[in-house]
Amino acid sequence: MLKTKIKELIMSYGVPRGTRLLCAVSGGIDSMVMLSLLHEMNYDCVVAHCNFKLRGEESDGDERFVREMCAKMNVPCYVNTFDTHKYADESGLSIQMAARKLRYDWFYEMLESEKCSYIALAHNSDDQAETAILNFIRGTGIRGVSGMKPLLGKLFRPLIEVSRADISRISSEENIPFHNDSTNATTKYARNKVRHLVMPLFEEINVAAKENILRSVSYFSDTECIMNDYVRMVKEEALSEVDGMLRVDVAKVLDTAAPSTVLFEMLVGEGVPKPLASEAVCLLDAQTGRKCMLDGLEIVRNRGYIELSKNDLTEVDVEATINVIGDLKKYGFDITMAYCDDDFVCERDSAIAYLDVKKLKFPLTLRKWRFGDKFMPLGMKGMRKLSDFFKDEKLSQIEKSKVQILESDGKIAWVVGMRIDDRFKFDAGTKEVFVLRKSNHNAKSQG
Repeated sequence: MLKTKIKELIMSYGVPRGTRLLCAVSGGIDSMVMLSLLHEMNYDCVVAHCNFKLRGEESDGDERFVREMCAKMNVPCYVNTFDTHKYADESGLSIQMAARKLRYDWFYEMLESEKCSYIALAHNSDDQAETAILNFIRGTGIRGVSGMKPLLGKLFRPLIEVSRADISRISSEENIPFHNDSTNATTKYARNKVRHLVMPLFEEINVAAKENILRSVSYFSDTECIMNDYVRMVKEEALSEVDGMLRVDVAKVLDTAAPSTVLFEMLVGEGVPKPLASEAVCLLDAQTGRKCMLDGLEIVRNRGYIELSKNDLTEVDVEATINVIGDLKKYGFDITMAYCDDDFVCERDSAIAYLDVKKLKFPLTLRKWRFGDKFMPLGMKGMRKLSDFFKDEKLSQIEKSKVQILESDGKIAWVVGMRIDDRFKFDAGTKEVFVLRKSNHNAKSQG
């Protein structure tokens, strides 16, 4: 039975029944089937619906429909109405990007306030194939075509391996109602062009086009893991830091299997914008003095090295998964491990975090702070909103915009450069600690 197979697939992702989930529900067929299945499987569902006011009465009709369905299912429903056009104008973003930012900022806020473990998103395998095509033509490299993961950080995609056709079958067989979004039929947007024009052409060439694309996505995902391990090994040999200057040993990079790709991945891993990292590949066979520049960031060939100032690199802007503690190095962190013996000395410096090794659960997450974030400041026993903590510390808007969070198992372990969470401190039973310092970080608070 199709529904049984899908439920078994969802369970295979390791999110146990009873887990509290924030379900992003638009009212469309994908999200309504997702909500119905998760609710039936006894997940503790909380619905979040966004009304972006982009389709007039149709948008309001979606909102009413979602509210009514949640009431029938006895599922809590929260709705946020956005002035998307105004936000897009003020932020300089496209309507689609503005809606995405508004949506995810609110989802993460609700995740915290509703004490949910994950945000459930209704992406399906057709979305996966379409995204791979879009990313391929955008030149995003292997990361862009390695696919969305069922479980990544706080995002849970229970239908990512289920086809749009099977979702339609479930809706029909189980009488799950939904609303159609009229904009899905237009070819105004890039994704819809791929869906309505490109994919049918691919399937004319090969009826198994979508299945082959998805199979390739799986291969690319595995290849990305292999590549990351290889680049990490080269990086340990070829990358060094001298007086705030990052130096890449050209000879060691040229001695690799794919010098251009290795250099690109190394630079991107250090925070260099992808367009500049791509251009800097030419420095591998350039003469001393040759430069590549973008927005004031400069990469220079200097004898046997390619150099750039670490101070010029931007902070990490997106959520990064830290599988091993050494991954933090690529984001500007210095890392050591210390044993808590009689010789152990703890510096009173807010730029340094001393975290109990046993209390950290990997993978960690490095990200910008979000509205609604809470933590337990070192020395306190109660939770405190970061926004209130920042007020106490008198941070400016610019300073707040740069604050990063190191997260373990959904809990903030360290407000980078400011204060660790009391739950991760070392105590009488601690044997080992990670000593973390963010290079060139302007500390604002003493913990």
